[in-house]
Amino acid sequence: MRDCGTFASPFPPSVRTVGICALCGVADRERAAQGVARLESWALNVRMDALADAPERFLAADDTTRARRFNELVRVPEVDLILAARGGYGSARVLDLIDWEALRERRIPVVGYSDMTAFHLAAFGKGIATGVSGPMLAGYFARSADSAEEICGLRTVFSSLADVLGEVPTRVSLRSLRSGIARGPLVPANLAILCSLVGTDHLPSLRGCILALEDINEAAYRIDRFLNQLLQAGVLETLGGLVFGQFTDCEDAEFIPAVLADFARHVSGPVAAGLPFGHGFPSLSLPVGPNARLAVDDDKAVLEIRA
Repeated sequence: MRDCGTFASPFPPSVRTVGICALCGVADRERAAQGVARLESWALNVRMDALADAPERFLAADDTTRARRFNELVRVPEVDLILAARGGYGSARVLDLIDWEALRERRIPVVGYSDMTAFHLAAFGKGIATGVSGPMLAGYFARSADSAEEICGLRTVFSSLADVLGEVPTRVSLRSLRSGIARGPLVPANLAILCSLVGTDHLPSLRGCILALEDINEAAYRIDRFLNQLLQAGVLETLGGLVFGQFTDCEDAEFIPAVLADFARHVSGPVAAGLPFGHGFPSLSLPVGPNARLAVDDDKAVLEIRA
């Protein structure tokens, strides 16, 4: 067992106050409390007003309340970063209620993944590139670190978040699926949530982008269905490049590599797989919209962020 020691805060020194948003599902209160304790152990101030709201069905609160709480956080000068409490479902329901102009003016990082994909994609489409597809309060931040393996894993996740919010480039080696070289904005996304925005005003143009996809608890045939939807909607053919991340706890997982390879041939640019990004642990945190370079040949594939 490797001794990794105690890990420090993953956030840059400029982040002193973290605001918790609840745009999606209901966060488990015990796990949320564990997440807050982790943040406070790094001497961070935490604003968690959104967690005091009354849940509505499977949502953290009604649509108006969830959006209002988020907009309030954006306007608080002391809040340096907004962190999602959890994913689940619900961020797409409030996209028409978000104060995008206030978010554009503040340029404040918003961190979360999974269902937060809808929020990140909508923001990217409005020219707001401050999103980070990364760990959430009741998820990674609530994990215990009783063993050296957990400590090492948490450090991997959190250090990648620090890289994203700082100026450190990230370079990742991947598996080759289709050769080529592409440069363009990196757009990380959950596959199912991305597909749910097809045909709406909130799906941005992905022309020339390097799209990174992940998902969880989806059968292989559903992953095939989602990719086929992107193909028939004309999305795949416009991409600069495509990177497949983690497909976690999926039914008929042995078929997934063939599914990914099948749709890779419909992308004109390079395609790679094996990005440690998604619902697995550990997972990279990825910024939404930075310049990236994907280079793939028969022997190797490399993704460079902020290339």
